[in-house]
Order: sequence, then structure tokens, then C-alpha cells
Amino acid sequence: MAAVRRRSTRARTAVFAPIGELGRAVRVEQRLAQAIRSGILEDGERLPSESELASMLGVATVTAREALVSLRAQGLVTTTRGRGGGSFVTRPVGATDDVLERRVAAMTRVDIADHGIHYATVLSGCAELAAERANVEEVEDLRAILPPDDTDDAATWRHVDTELNLAVAALSHSAHLARDVMRLEMEFGGLLRLGFGHADQQAALRDHHAALLAAIASHDGNEARRVVRARVRRLLGELAELHARIR
Repeated sequence: MAAVRRRSTRARTAVFAPIGELGRAVRVEQRLAQAIRSGILEDGERLPSESELASMLGVATVTAREALVSLRAQGLVTTTRGRGGGSFVTRPVGATDDVLERRVAAMTRVDIADHGIHYATVLSGCAELAAERANVEEVEDLRAILPPDDTDDAATWRHVDTELNLAVAALSHSAHLARDVMRLEMEFGGLLRLGFGHADQQAALRDHHAALLAAIASHDGNEARRVVRARVRRLLGELAELHARIR
């Protein structure tokens, strides 16, 4: 399988940040699996080698190897040998959506509401801070994340939306907030993006991105916060409807 070249992103940087004291294979596996399912790591993307992964995450090489074995068993990673080989992300969209839907079904309405409150509060706070602090160049960096107008691929929209949220979080200039957003995206963001394959969802997402960037560019923190909260509220409503159908 040919390696897919990807630009370095804030999301990927956070994925490969050191695990710390919880350096067990299951923790490495969970972080990478969540990153794959949330769209942060893209289909066909080449992962670091076992030794590189261990160094980046601050774990033993055997720990990284065990995590990759588990990911291969789940069908999330494929490893090829020889020149040009390595471990590559394999993200079958249908299967991934099934996994996410099972997670939704296992949650209660209270769980969804509680996660939604946390998600909306943290993301809207980051958007407000970004509006207060972003300069012209940083706003243009945000615009560069957005896909072409004719993009209709669900995986691309999921990746772009996640990356934009993490980029906005970085503009808050708070490492704690940025790490919190990264965790929320991997744990909950993918559930909110289950409907991104539909044209009406993508149209709404384009409008949301345009409104958010306009608020940040004009340094309107109140509007940036309002835009994010309104969008999360709408996605939570759609997730609640999905939850009711599949329970």
C-alpha cells in the first residue's frame, strides 16, 4: 500500500503526544483507535514505526508493538513488509460508523446530554478566546483547513471539522484547553459527526464554518461563542434522535 502524504496538523501532534504514566498497550491502542474512528488519522495514512511510535508516546517498543497488534486485529491498521512498507490506517467507513453507533446505543440520554454540555462549554470558550486573540495570519491558517466547495466525502468533512476545532483551541493559547478539546474530540466528537455523509449536514457545516471564521476574524467573541453553542445544540438534537432510533 502506498504511503499517503499528510501535512502535519495540530490534531496529529496531540495524538502522538507522550502517554505518560499510563503507558500500557491498552492506552496506546485506545488513543490510536479513537483517533482513527474520529477521522483525525486518515484512511491510508502511514503511522510512525514501532520504535518511533514508542519514542513519541514515551512507552516501551514492546508496548507500541502490542497496541499495533490489537489495532490490526480490529481491522484499523494494516501492516506491510518490505520497501515502502509499514503500518497504515485502514478505516472502513461503514464498519467504523457501526462501532460509533454501538457506542451511542450503549449511552443513556443523560450521558449524551452531560457530554454535550462539556463539549459545548469547552469549544465555545475556545472560540471566544480565539476571536479575542487571533491575528490576520492565524485566521488565514484556519481558512486553509477548509475543503473545496465541491467536497462531499464524509470522512474528509469529519477530519476537517475535527482539525478546525483543534486549531481554534490552539488559538486560545491554553495548553490545558487544547488537551481537553483533543480528548473530547476522540471520546465524543466522532459521535456528533455520524451524519456528515448527508448533503444537508455538509451544507450546514459550510455555513457554520463561515460564520465561525467571520466571528473570529472580526474579533467578536460573543458571536463566536454563540455560533459554536448553536451548532453543538443542533448536533446534539440529531444525536438524540439517532439514539432513540437504535436503542
